[in-house]
Amino acid sequence: MMTTNKFLTKCFCVLSFLVCLLLTGSSKGGPEEPFLLAGNLPEDLTKLTLEQLMDIEVTSVSKKPEKAAQAPAAVFVITQEDIRRSGATHIPEVLRMVPGVEVARVDGNKWAVSIRGFNGLFARKLLVLIDGRSVYTGLFSGTFWDTPDTALEDIERIEVIRGPGATVWGVNAVNGVINIITKQSKNSQGGLVSAGGGNVEQGFTTLRYGGKMGDNAHYRVYGKWFNRDSFEGPTGVDSNDDWTAVRGGFRMDWDASETSQFTFQGDVYDGQSKGRRTGPVAPGVMATILDEEDVNGGNFLARWTRKFSEQSDLKVQTYFTSENRQGQIFGQNISIFDLDLQHRLPAGEAHDVVWGLNGRVMWDELDSTFLLSFNPEKDTNYFVNGFVQDQITIIPKRLKFTLGTKLGYNSFSGWEVQPSGRLLWTPNDKHTLWASASRAVRTPSRFEDSANLNFLTTPGAPPSVFAIRANTRLKAEDLLAYELGYRIRATDKLFIDVATFFNVYDDLLSNEPLPPEFLGVVNNFPSQFQNLMKGESWGVEVASTWDVFDFWRIKAAFTWFELHLFLDPASQDTTSTAANGASPQFQFNLRSYIDLPYDLEFDTALNYVDELPDLGIEDYVRLDLRLGWHASKNVELSVTGQNLLEPNHQEFLGFSGGINPALVPRSVYGKATLRF
Repeated sequence: MMTTNKFLTKCFCVLSFLVCLLLTGSSKGGPEEPFLLAGNLPEDLTKLTLEQLMDIEVTSVSKKPEKAAQAPAAVFVITQEDIRRSGATHIPEVLRMVPGVEVARVDGNKWAVSIRGFNGLFARKLLVLIDGRSVYTGLFSGTFWDTPDTALEDIERIEVIRGPGATVWGVNAVNGVINIITKQSKNSQGGLVSAGGGNVEQGFTTLRYGGKMGDNAHYRVYGKWFNRDSFEGPTGVDSNDDWTAVRGGFRMDWDASETSQFTFQGDVYDGQSKGRRTGPVAPGVMATILDEEDVNGGNFLARWTRKFSEQSDLKVQTYFTSENRQGQIFGQNISIFDLDLQHRLPAGEAHDVVWGLNGRVMWDELDSTFLLSFNPEKDTNYFVNGFVQDQITIIPKRLKFTLGTKLGYNSFSGWEVQPSGRLLWTPNDKHTLWASASRAVRTPSRFEDSANLNFLTTPGAPPSVFAIRANTRLKAEDLLAYELGYRIRATDKLFIDVATFFNVYDDLLSNEPLPPEFLGVVNNFPSQFQNLMKGESWGVEVASTWDVFDFWRIKAAFTWFELHLFLDPASQDTTSTAANGASPQFQFNLRSYIDLPYDLEFDTALNYVDELPDLGIEDYVRLDLRLGWHASKNVELSVTGQNLLEPNHQEFLGFSGGINPALVPRSVYGKATLRF
């Protein structure tokens, strides 16, 4: 654990720095006169007022537009301004500002991201989407965070739902949903070129151009490239985890009529990431290898929206994705086809009904090695579901009750039902209270259903091999979630959002030993995933926005989280309850956006993350600074420093796949952006 003196020293330095910012800002002019005038900025960079922030509409909670400040769920919206002024260069880094979200960098090209516990390289209870297209992989029940990417300048907002979203999104939206929503093409017209580099971000560039096709269609195309240096390991040895990638894509929005709109979009990408892995390469032989993983793929999405009225519309969406990932550990080629229909319609004056159907097919072809093998190596899996949800207005503009359920079938655990009920009370424009009760499930993954993982071997005569075997009889992991939230606009300049929750988990996976196998040439000590663990978690999440002055905004977030796992009396597992200490008990982040004279911006991000005792990770404080200058209406220059309080620190262990841990270094980079 970080010593008390060390922690207090860092806090003192940071607090002193913030006081200096306050004194500096207060001495530059009247508090009600902004220094950075909206007229000097492109429209997509203008700062939203607090009232505009509260009026932002989200669609991820109920699959229909509703104000985020009045949504009956724990929702957090990351705006384009938040992304730009964070100085982040990759989507997981942007998510550090969200309460209840755990973001830990494993090495130079991998992250562990989860919501409300159970963090890991593949967080198994989190659904991630880009414009409604799932980037969650059923292979490991998680997300490869090196592939969900786009031009950050084209992201309109990121909607983060903490808590179950399974009633409308289906299985695996257990602890939360992250939906990355890009701008419509008409809102990204003209050209954009951005480029930069530094000691870790060695080089990066983004090119984007948007135009019109006739009077009713808009389009944009983009391309981006980056090259990132490797980190160091805990012993000072180079982790060889450098990362380079290139991608390109397009989006077209066509208003076929006043009531009908088509959207087409797609991406292609290719990259190479490296890293050191330690694991068995043969019976009795452990080795550390330099794994070079080549990743390439693409996707295409088409959506038709027909609007019948302000309360009624029909959406039909389909997408296809394909990804090929080849490394020394294993190889995969996965393709997914998805078809989705959604219909919203009023049923009388008091009922707002949304229903939908979805079908998905996943094909995979996997290459096996001694470390990781699959049986069968080729497979096809199916997912079919439907949902219905009714928002009932009990008292107009004051009290609403939402009741819904999703019924679905999947190839791994069969039929699943996921109901929810949500109550929303808005006594006036300043106060919102909400409560919910939901059931969500996480279906078994292809890995748990079909894989054999040899994670350890020891020499001898004969050698011994320790392995995790597949289990085709696994049940889905089950969650009953109870949530309560309160939002208040305390003043015209202060907004506070509080969410609490209590989760009850059943049929969680445990790792149970099987009888040893003494085969003469090798001794096998296998184990197998089984549903012999339960759990409870609870916590409090607070987010606030304070417009200190018109030129100074402060955003803060606090998280308190507790997780307790219990093994069934029949269990012989000795490792799975380690997840109790794999999530921080406390997290805090503070962000300051200051608009200075001469079209300058000065932004600060301070993050505290508590220790991870079962992983041996110390708590740490992270400070990021950004100085930006709008040299003209179309030219922006900035310099960003990240992890400035210490040379490096460790955030997670890379135990999945034998990944060697790395230290996140201090880094500085510069960036220039031209719009035309």
